[in-house]
Amino acid sequence: MSHFDTSDSPAKNQKFLFTRNPGSLRLVWLLSYPIILANMSESLLGVVDTYMVSQLGVIEIGAVGLGAMLAWLFYLPVMGLAMGLNTFVAQSYGARKMKDCGFITWQGLYLALISGSMILLAIPFVPLVFDLAGPTAEVKRLGITYLSWRMIDAPAFMIAATASSFFRGIGDTKTPMKIGIAINIVNVILNYGLIYGNLGLPRLEVQGSAIGSALASILGGGVYLVLFLSKRLHPYANRTFVKPCWHEFVRLFKVGAPIGLLRFLDVGSFVIFSVIISRLGNAQLAANQIAIQLMSVSYTTGMAISLAATTLVGQYIGARQLGMAENSTYNALKLAMSFMVFVGLVFLLFPEEMITLFNNDTDVIRFGREALLYAAFFQAFDALAVIFIGALRGAGDTRWTALAAFVGAWIIFLPLAYFLAFTLELGFGGAWLSATIYVCLLGLACVYRFRQGVWKKITI
Repeated sequence: MSHFDTSDSPAKNQKFLFTRNPGSLRLVWLLSYPIILANMSESLLGVVDTYMVSQLGVIEIGAVGLGAMLAWLFYLPVMGLAMGLNTFVAQSYGARKMKDCGFITWQGLYLALISGSMILLAIPFVPLVFDLAGPTAEVKRLGITYLSWRMIDAPAFMIAATASSFFRGIGDTKTPMKIGIAINIVNVILNYGLIYGNLGLPRLEVQGSAIGSALASILGGGVYLVLFLSKRLHPYANRTFVKPCWHEFVRLFKVGAPIGLLRFLDVGSFVIFSVIISRLGNAQLAANQIAIQLMSVSYTTGMAISLAATTLVGQYIGARQLGMAENSTYNALKLAMSFMVFVGLVFLLFPEEMITLFNNDTDVIRFGREALLYAAFFQAFDALAVIFIGALRGAGDTRWTALAAFVGAWIIFLPLAYFLAFTLELGFGGAWLSATIYVCLLGLACVYRFRQGVWKKITI
């Protein structure tokens, strides 16, 4: 455990989540629904942003969609440091070591500033990334503009991600929900003004979409920092100055780096997948980005429930209640599976109607329909992957899932996508078949790892 002083007891009226219906479906839901609402608002924001940009044209859709995907290549390698903090805070909270929650969060905030600054320094390399991606000249030009401006929020974004991990770790998922919804509303307003020149703002089109999102994100980081420093959190020693500590950096890195690597490998593989799709044509790229945006509604909800599983597993492990950790995981799976399979049915029954919401181009509708049919099939397997990865993360078992993502995404998925799309000349459908195979294999692999029970013996 941490070298920090942990002798204090929790606040007099402090309530611990594991004392209320431990491991129950209701408890998972109570933690999950604020994260779901926040993620749904974020997904809705993405849908609205895509809709706003789609009114400019197919090329603009492709540029913003590809730019947003490529942004994760810069953010994801360090995002795991913020996400891994959740594990430390949750386990400290479960063990009733309240000051440790605040102390380790300060170390996470230091790392957030460092990693966010590194992302800013990487902005000059954005054109190189687009050169490697190889989209059409029009998409490349607009995509570089979008991504260069979008990344100016990096330090604030990392601070927000770190602070939200603290709040979730102590079982407070409503605060991130409220901040997320408020910031997303600001984002929509700014994008509405800056894309089209409404509300007295200049018409900047693709550039305006990036600036609006970045400004909203910067505001969010500031709000998170102010709330973390509030007096009501004094039991967590949040206002006690803590010097940067190399030992704690190493602990965070050991757990968080594999999380970042996993997210980088997983999302990064879909970035490369989008690059492969972009070489099939602009209609295919636009259809791909619309399908991925629609899928995000399902995936981000599953991820929300996964974050609740991470918190509960961490808290129960800290409290040495492994049975409750396992129960909460399976109850989280019930919630995620129900919702994601339902979304899959919507994709299966109304694919053309969903795509038409964004674009009426005949080719975009045809390719988008094909993508959604594949997505409908793998929703259940996606639920398996996100929930069990979240549960394993709560225990600190992060290296194995990173390895599984590497093998699945980069050894199987991407080579197979290229082979099916170009070598066998199956085109767009062949590429999406490879994505389906990857998600199914990853889901089954994560079930296997969790049932092995290795996570019960890990010490962070």
